[in-house]
Amino acid sequence: MRNRELFRLTFTTSGLWLLLSPFLLLGGQSALSNAVIGEAGTLMILGLLALFVAGYSFNRNELVRAYLGLVLGLFVFAAPWIVEFAETVATWNARIVGTILALIALNQYKSEESF
Repeated sequence: MRNRELFRLTFTTSGLWLLLSPFLLLGGQSALSNAVIGEAGTLMILGLLALFVAGYSFNRNELVRAYLGLVLGLFVFAAPWIVEFAETVATWNARIVGTILALIALNQYKSEESF
């Protein structure tokens, strides 16, 4: 039960961070460039998906949420290469958050698999 709470808390916090991070990290003059607008949009969409995964509940099989979380975490980690981020701060932000999400999803998977 404790792993489920950690999963939801981590994905909720990460989703909110991904929604807010473009405003906090990419503000100022650099926010006017087209490349940064694409990065901000990508981070915000990924944040909304993280919030969706945090609130997702499927009574039959809890492993679905762990799978969704793992795929999302890996995609957040790979987003700087897929979307070709120009800002180093946005790249490191996505790498760190993606790693955390993938590790928490693996932890959830292992705990649900043992039941």
